[in-house]
Amino acid sequence: MTIVLALLAPALHLAAPAAAQDAATDPRCASVRPAYPAGFGGWSTRTASSAGATPRTAPVLPVGRAADLSLRPLAEVQPVAPWGKTPVDGHAGVAMFQVTRAGTYRVGLGSAAWVDVVRAGKPLASSAHGHGPACTGIRKIVDFRLQRGRYILQLSGSAAATVPVLIAQAPVTRGAA
Repeated sequence: MTIVLALLAPALHLAAPAAAQDAATDPRCASVRPAYPAGFGGWSTRTASSAGATPRTAPVLPVGRAADLSLRPLAEVQPVAPWGKTPVDGHAGVAMFQVTRAGTYRVGLGSAAWVDVVRAGKPLASSAHGHGPACTGIRKIVDFRLQRGRYILQLSGSAAATVPVLIAQAPVTRGAA
């Protein structure tokens, strides 16, 4: 049994998703120039910002600019809409962002957290979700189809007290119906 596990261990390691690579600690990322998704070129140049406990205290995150968003203890945050996934514990926070052109917008996070985008008090359904490319430090990307207007970003269930965040407009696909 030990021999079988020893032989399978390298294969199981290779089967791990590339997105699990942490750019800061994975030695394979030291010599790689990461390929960021469209709109995420500024991911590594983040500004510090503090999430609000309510929309009144929430910062406005500029679309296309990355931020290291300091979250609050979950008990301090009053969500605008019910959490999309009930957080057990951890950190949470709210931020605002403005959409000037209708389209698909991508919320990228550098660590695990639940993402809700809220408008008029209602959480919106995501249109896609996945991991960021290997060695970028982008752990999760969630897409939403949005119209012009102001939105609330609710983050919850984060073990980390600070989460890298970037909201970017997805590229328009020519010829799409």
